[in-house]
Amino acid sequence: MSLTVSEGATGTYTPPEAGTFTARCIGLIDLGTQASTFEGETKHAHKLLVQFELTDPDNRRDDGSAHIVSKRFTASLHPKAALRGFLEAWRGRPFTPQELAGFHLKALLGLPCLLSLVHATKGDRTYCNIAGAMKLPKGMPAPAGELELTHFDLSAPDWVQFELLPERIRAQIEQAPEFAQAAAGRPQRVNIPPPAAPAPAASPAARGMRAMAQAVAPAAPAAAPVATPGAALADMDDDIPF
Repeated sequence: MSLTVSEGATGTYTPPEAGTFTARCIGLIDLGTQASTFEGETKHAHKLLVQFELTDPDNRRDDGSAHIVSKRFTASLHPKAALRGFLEAWRGRPFTPQELAGFHLKALLGLPCLLSLVHATKGDRTYCNIAGAMKLPKGMPAPAGELELTHFDLSAPDWVQFELLPERIRAQIEQAPEFAQAAAGRPQRVNIPPPAAPAPAASPAARGMRAMAQAVAPAAPAAAPVATPGAALADMDDDIPF
């Protein structure tokens, strides 16, 4: 699938340079079942959008910020599926039977790679396509990224994350039949009540009595913090090897 890196029909945007550049995976977005037509035949398949941030310091946008490139895949690890070939080239080894039984794609988020980018021209517009990915050579440092990671799964939707997606991506997801089912349980926005009015100020006499009581009463010893089992691991993700 090709990637249009234009910012809009009327916008001007220079696409990333063609070549091989360091990148890291920053987005995994479940698009649900989408229709595609090729040579007059329409097919329906579950699609996934994989996003990458280019971390090469010499391949930046005109304003100095990082390029984002993405690629759509059918969500399948079938032997002929493009996603399987892409991931096996990235990791440098085939999937094991155990991995093929259920591979957690979320394990890709934040991982570095080398992306191969190619240009294609259609009319007066230039498009940038992701041709493939490979792992970094041994000893090659992975440049740090600057963008936040994005994950949206229609089977367990995070609606806050959904609202942060670009409008055109939200529109695609909303066309999927899975969206209607997921949105049925979408929570309604809750109106936050206004803050309570502050309590009236105490009289000077009352403030004086309170100060005298605090001066006489002994200070209570500070309570020791209560350790929660597993609290130190609460913010750690499962270590899923890629």
